[in-house]
Amino acid sequence: MRYIVPLFIIVLMLACEEDNQPIAAFADGSAAEFPEVDVWLTIIDSIGVETGDSNMILGRPVVSVWMPDDRIAVLDLQKCRVSVFSSNGNYLTSVGRQGSGPGEFLVPSWLSLTPSGGLGISDGMAGSVFFFDSALVYTGKLDGFFPSPPTNTVFLNDTVFAGIMPDYEMNDDNITAGFSVALWSTSSTDPETFYYRDLVPFNPEDIFSLDATMPIFTMSPDGIVYTSVKSTEEYVIHCMDTDGTKLFTVTEPFTRVPRTQEEIQQELEHMQSLIQGNALESLLDSFEPETYRYSISSMSIGPDGNLWVGQGIYRHPVFRIYDPQNGDYLFTAALDSTEKKSQLLVMMNRWGITAMNTMSDQWPRIYILQVKN
Repeated sequence: MRYIVPLFIIVLMLACEEDNQPIAAFADGSAAEFPEVDVWLTIIDSIGVETGDSNMILGRPVVSVWMPDDRIAVLDLQKCRVSVFSSNGNYLTSVGRQGSGPGEFLVPSWLSLTPSGGLGISDGMAGSVFFFDSALVYTGKLDGFFPSPPTNTVFLNDTVFAGIMPDYEMNDDNITAGFSVALWSTSSTDPETFYYRDLVPFNPEDIFSLDATMPIFTMSPDGIVYTSVKSTEEYVIHCMDTDGTKLFTVTEPFTRVPRTQEEIQQELEHMQSLIQGNALESLLDSFEPETYRYSISSMSIGPDGNLWVGQGIYRHPVFRIYDPQNGDYLFTAALDSTEKKSQLLVMMNRWGITAMNTMSDQWPRIYILQVKN
């Protein structure tokens, strides 16, 4: 279990790149009706080339984030490093490499920014979160997370962060496992506050069933925590203060949207490509793709300071935007590009918006996005 579970978490995150795509179709192949859009996101530049400068060739980018100083940091799983680019896509520098020394990574799985511009990098195999300051100098790590460190992390300040972590409990009779959303300080692996926790009986022959317990999460700069679940039945967002006190709940009417058989087959083939040749390959028969689309695919605090909620039922990236202080609906946004919209995974934080083309027959690229009213 020491290595199987971290490996599963990493595979699950990569699978969710496809799973969280806002692609939806009814059983007859028709798309979900496109909503009225108030604000458009447009692609203004990209990072990554097919040939040429090796620093500009991306391997397997898994996270791309804007930095406070207008640079863009890209966590590359294949290169085992974080590459930093200018706002117009030029390579500047990189940190990290494959290894077990100071500032080196085994299998880096998540990247987030501190308010001052430092990096927090979760390494699923090392069981650690590595820290770099705003000058990209390695400052230390928080070691000893089991079975795997938090991912999808958001820093409240330079020493406090929240995130999603695989969780478990053991007693004499059985093991329960799942995920938690919690708050940590950079000095201890013990959570200070839990915001969500869902543990189910652990079946080592059906490890993929844990996917159903994985939450969706983000946190505002002033410490409001937003959680939801991967639901095909309802649209609900729970909002709490930093200490876990419930503040308000956002709900929307929701109609279930089935997936096409082609989409389900694509997910099966994608999962097979991820786990082929590793310790999870023998468990592939237990993997059963969801037959309906999730109501919510992502949550982020955008550059405008509002809560951006990815809608899971549309063919293209679509967001409903809410007031982060009270949950009031504000407007709808969508990507206006026609270039492989349905394969773009949009990632945003308070400093900017990027997107990755996760299912492409071309070379890996990071797209730089801008809000256009």
